[in-house]
Amino acid sequence: MKRRAFAAPLVFALALTACNSEAQPEAKASPTPTATVAGPRTLIAAGFDEQRLGPRIVGPDGDEVESTVEFDGREIATIVSYVTCPFIEKPDLASGTQAAAPVSADDEHVADFTTECRPEMQGEGALYTYVHRVTPAEGADGPVVTFRTSRRATGFANTIGFSREQAEAALGEGYRIGVSTDNGQLLWRIETGDGWVAGEEITFFWQSELPPEGPAEAYEVETAEGRARATGPWPPATPAPTAELAPEPAPGPEGVGNLPAE
Repeated sequence: MKRRAFAAPLVFALALTACNSEAQPEAKASPTPTATVAGPRTLIAAGFDEQRLGPRIVGPDGDEVESTVEFDGREIATIVSYVTCPFIEKPDLASGTQAAAPVSADDEHVADFTTECRPEMQGEGALYTYVHRVTPAEGADGPVVTFRTSRRATGFANTIGFSREQAEAALGEGYRIGVSTDNGQLLWRIETGDGWVAGEEITFFWQSELPPEGPAEAYEVETAEGRARATGPWPPATPAPTAELAPEPAPGPEGVGNLPAE
């Protein structure tokens, strides 16, 4: 009987030891967030003819920037670019009421925003329209297939497009121009049509929250041979706000203006 009295405590002790020796569940590691690199993203093209443009910004060389695009010494396209301020309705003088005209901070002259574009006098949220009239030249070996920016479009306001009337005249009925952004760079690609050849002008545009800093070699024209760089008005460079945008590519060696075909 004494042996049986000691059996119960012994069984309990063994059971307690077995419970303590069971493997404990492993703690789950918390996921570590990783930066997402933005890839190509298709955009919806707006019609240039429906845009209401304000007056153009006038730079040291006037209100337009002209650029000749060359590949291996041959002229393959010309580009005429300008930037406009937001459209502002003219006051109705016949109604007898006229809004007070803004006065410049650096002088006492009255600024007429309906005919004069002065970025320093624009209000918060103003959008600037960058316009590019691109015309292929005889030196291009085959049709032009793409017009694009070679840098991240700083301040891009998600508005981009082209003249549909000009595109149909140049490419024929049933044409298709795809617009997209790739790591912040803007692309207009001829996807279907009769071919974009010499003498056929198409106007492209995009909007930015930033006015131009000045002309820059920030655009490219692409044919079957490759890409050639072009100059046009460009906003100031600003740091990418998130990791979604890739850093701006470093400029190539001085004098190297052509890139191989993709």
